[in-house]
Amino acid sequence: MIRRILYILNNREIYAGGPGRTRNTVWISYLLLSANILFFIAMSFAGGSTNSEVLIDFGAMYGPYLAAGQYWRLVTAMFIHVGIFHLVFNSLGLWIFGRMAETLFGSPKFVLIYVLAGLCGAVVSYIFNPIAIAAGASGAIFGVLGALSAFFLTMYKDPNARKNLYGLLGLAALNLIFGFLTEGIDNWAHMGGFASGFVLGYFLTPVSGFLHPGFEGFYVINKLKNSFTRYLSILIIIAVILGGFWLGNTTLPINTTTEVIKAEKLLKDGDYPGAIINIEKAIETGTLGDAFLGRAYFLRALIMVQYGNFDAALNDIGYALVNGNSETREKSVELLTEINELR
Repeated sequence: MIRRILYILNNREIYAGGPGRTRNTVWISYLLLSANILFFIAMSFAGGSTNSEVLIDFGAMYGPYLAAGQYWRLVTAMFIHVGIFHLVFNSLGLWIFGRMAETLFGSPKFVLIYVLAGLCGAVVSYIFNPIAIAAGASGAIFGVLGALSAFFLTMYKDPNARKNLYGLLGLAALNLIFGFLTEGIDNWAHMGGFASGFVLGYFLTPVSGFLHPGFEGFYVINKLKNSFTRYLSILIIIAVILGGFWLGNTTLPINTTTEVIKAEKLLKDGDYPGAIINIEKAIETGTLGDAFLGRAYFLRALIMVQYGNFDAALNDIGYALVNGNSETREKSVELLTEINELR
C-alpha cells in the first residue's frame, strides 16, 4: 500500500479531473504542516503543549468555552497538539495522506474536505465528550482518509483501487480500535471526521480522471456527481456541523465556566441584571476551590459596588479571595481598597 501511495504522489502521469490535465500542485498540505509545527513551538515556549492552561490559551476545544460563544476554538483546535508524539503521528498522516488527497482532488477541494471534516469531527466530540479539553488535527486527517476511501470506492472495479480502499479502511479501523483501548484519544472526532470526509470525498471525486499506469488507465466515472449533488453534499455537512453544535450547546450541563464567561460579557455591556442571573447559576453549580467560582464571586462584588451595597460586596470578596486564582485575588484586593475609600 505504501508503495502505491508513493507512486501516486511522485508519478507525474496522474490527472485528476479529466485527461490532458497536469498533476495538481501540492502546497496546502505543506502549509498545514508548517502551521502545526509553529503552533507546537510557540506552545512549548509558553509552558508546554501538555499544560492545560496553555492548551486553553492557544485555542484548544473545551465545551464550556464553546457554549459561552468562543466558536473559533473549533478551528484553532485543529492546529494544536498535545505532546510531541501527537504532533509526529498527525504530521506523518498529513504528510502521506494529505499530499495524496491534495494531488487527487486538487487544493481547493482538499481544503474544503480538510476543514469541514475537521469541524464535523469537532462537533461530534463536543456532543459526546463536552467537558474534555480536545485538540489535534486527527478529525481532519481522518476526514482525508474517508475522502480517499470514497475516491477509490468509485474505482472499485480496478483491482489496484480495491487494494488501496481496503488498506485505507484497515488503517482507519486499526486507529479506531487503538483509540478505544487507549485513554486520552478522541475517537468521536475521528469517527465524525471520517464519516463526513467520506461523504465529501465521494461527491467531490473528479467525474473523470485518468490514472496511468498504476490503475490500468481506469476512468473515475460516477453519474451521481453532478454540480447539484456536489453542492448538496457540502450543504448537508455544513448543516450537520451547525446542528451538532446546537445539540452540543443544548446538552451541555450548566457549569460555572460557561456562566462566568457569559456574565463577563453582559457586565461589559452594562447589563447587570442579566449578569447576576448567570453569576447565580455559576455559584450554584460551582465547587469550592474552583477558580471560576472565585471569578463569579468577584463579578458579583463588582456589581454590588455599582449598586452601593458594600456589605454584600465585601462578603463576595471574601469568597473570591478563598476560591479565586492569583489574578482574581489581586483584583479583589484592589476592589477592597476601592470600597474602603468609598465608605
